[in-house]
This record gives sequence, structure tokens and C-alpha cells, in this order.
Amino acid sequence: MIPHLEIIEGAYYPHGGMYSITESLVQLAKEIGVEFKFSSPVREIIAENKKIKGIRTDAGIENFDVVISNMDVYNSYLKLMPNVKKPEKTLSQPKSSSAVIFYWGIKKEFEKLGLHNIFFSENYPEEFNSIFEKKSIYNDPTIYINITSKHTPTDAPAGSENWFTMINVPNNSGQDWDALVAEARKNMIKKISRILKINIEEYIQCEMILDPRLVESRTSSAFGAIYGNASNNKFSAFLRHANFSKEIKGLYFCGGSVHPGPSIPLCLLSAKITVGLVK
Repeated sequence: MIPHLEIIEGAYYPHGGMYSITESLVQLAKEIGVEFKFSSPVREIIAENKKIKGIRTDAGIENFDVVISNMDVYNSYLKLMPNVKKPEKTLSQPKSSSAVIFYWGIKKEFEKLGLHNIFFSENYPEEFNSIFEKKSIYNDPTIYINITSKHTPTDAPAGSENWFTMINVPNNSGQDWDALVAEARKNMIKKISRILKINIEEYIQCEMILDPRLVESRTSSAFGAIYGNASNNKFSAFLRHANFSKEIKGLYFCGGSVHPGPSIPLCLLSAKITVGLVK
């Protein structure tokens, strides 16, 4: 479906990358009077007698009739509402896979590469067996490389490229991620170098790494799972948590861990659905 949409119908590309979507939404919100309080994390969602009362931050309690949590629904209940009745069946569902991403500044341009590039594993079933059964990283992972400078040259210095280099990995269950990421990096560089017939490591000028631990700490995604609950059965889409609480009046949810599901378009749709539900 996605290749058909991109190739046949055409797709939109936000100027400045996906972050510009966030900036645009913040600007729009400010124009209609929304007040943002950054660097003020919510410590608790307060509910009494099955009704929302407000939130607690380090600065104290703020009273609200409606609270919308866009934190992973698993952590919303466990971390922000420890005393509220939890939807155990939903929270106990298996979590999705995660990712390791290398953000590489490459001091070279590769004409053979495009905006989207995928180097598939030679043994796809074994790769997924490693992820979901062995909870480890396969030694020949499928590699996705996104290079936005192919579309917007100013995203990288002249003669260079910005590589978003990602592989699928298990979610965080206490693995030795330092060792796993180091080994994965070696295998990825070896594979890319073989395919491109050049030692790619010589052209890596700068590097940032995102692993499941950082995904979890930076986004509150439970176990670093980037898709919320796993989609391993035909009913999984119907088992996602709703955008509202059946137990607490005034409590709503949005984001990739609830209806309708993960990915930026669906997260935006989730927010739209939730706003429509607020009464």
C-alpha cells in the first residue's frame, strides 16, 4: 500500500522534516490560546470517585476536569495512576519490537542510494526469530537507510549525506545493550560496505545512537517498544486501548499505544479522534 501511494499517487514531504509538524502544531495551538508548560513533567494523574481531578507536578497540584495522556498507555497507568483500576488484559499483551538507529554524518555522496533504501537480510525468518524468540539482534539484520539530503540538499553539508540507519531489534528486557549495539554496528558496517563496495566506516564523520533504553527513557514507551502492543495476531488492532477510560470520567488517551495505532499519521489521527471525544 505504501509504495503504491508514494509512487502512483504521490506523498507529501514536510519542509524541515517531521519535526516541523510538531512546530506547526505548537504554533497553531499558541495562536488559539493554548498554554504550554515545558520542563514540568507530570508525576501523577489525580482521580477521585471515578472522576478526574487534575494532575500533580513538582510545582504542586493543578485542577482539571479533563486530562489527556499521550504517554504510552502502559506507563500512564503504572507510573501516573498507580491507584486506579487497570485494564489488566490490555496491559498484559506482548509488546512490539524496538529499533537501534545510527544517525551518521557521511562525508561522501552515493549516487546509487535514494531517499529510502533497504538492504534485506538473507534469512528473514531467522532475523525475526532472533528478535522475538531469542530477544537478540541477528548478525545479518535488514537495514533501512533514510537520506533526506537526497530530497533536501541543505540537510547535509555539500558533498555529504545524512544517514538515518535503522535495524529492528527486540524491546528492552534487560539485555546487555552496550554489547549488542557494538556488535550490530560492526555487522551493519560490514554489510553496507560489502554492498556499496567501499569501506563506509572511513566516511562516518559524526554519530548518534538511539537504542531501546533511550527510546524508553526519552519517550516513556514501555520497554522501548516503538509500536506499543505487538501486532502478532489478527485481533491486535481491535485490542488496542480506547481513546477514553471506561472507569474514569474525564480521562482520555492518544498516541501510538492506543487506537488507532502507531506511526505519525495514526498518532495524529489518534489525537484528532480524542479531541472529538472530549465533552
